[in-house]
Amino acid sequence: MGAVSTGEHSRRFRTTTWNGVGVRVPSTSREDTGIAGRMGAVTSDGTMRLRNDQIGAAAELCARAFLNTPHVAYFFPVEPTRMQKTVELFRMRIRYGRLYGDILTTSPDPAGLAVWIPSSKATMTLWRQMRAGGSRLYRAAGSDAVARMTHVAEHNDRLRAKHAPGEHRFLSILAVDPAHQGRGLASRLLESALERFDCEKIHVYAETTEAELLDFYGRFGFEAGAPSTVSGTDLAVWPLVRPPRMLEQGS
Repeated sequence: MGAVSTGEHSRRFRTTTWNGVGVRVPSTSREDTGIAGRMGAVTSDGTMRLRNDQIGAAAELCARAFLNTPHVAYFFPVEPTRMQKTVELFRMRIRYGRLYGDILTTSPDPAGLAVWIPSSKATMTLWRQMRAGGSRLYRAAGSDAVARMTHVAEHNDRLRAKHAPGEHRFLSILAVDPAHQGRGLASRLLESALERFDCEKIHVYAETTEAELLDFYGRFGFEAGAPSTVSGTDLAVWPLVRPPRMLEQGS
């Protein structure tokens, strides 16, 4: 945030995005501030919007949570360097969420987070990736890993287009640090956003490479489609679609 002279007084400006391009707007301008922005800095259940200075810690917790999942093991098959590269992958994806969507976390010292992307920004174009730090990820991961990630991303884009063709919110990441799992943090992060989407009658889409998570998502109204195997791999991806729930009268 900076100040510029208008000839009458100094006016505060801030940076936002418009059609994928960073622009400076007066701080008094009204715009959609996202899930946590509409609910306030801290929601009634204690979740809050991730701050820029929390991105590093959030990337590390995601890396710990996803380190041995099928898709991350496919991206980075060499175990000694997997952790470092996974941190960079999630650093870029979290920055993407900050630029184009919303990120809810559980506390000032993040133990879990959920990244929500509107359907209009769910496809990571090259320009959007570069804005989110894609060049840093490329240097850290290497061209072979980037090619594998691109192959999976293209498959998942087609899968999402098939199962969620209309407007929706994409749950890009749901992660809880392994040291804090089993405490209901993932449920709290989901419930905080899903209630809002139900009010707005918005469909939600997610995907997983872990069959054991299907029951968890099912408890929140997600309907799992048949697994889709990424061509040339053994990697199976389950599409998850959640129609908005009807709210009780008076809610």
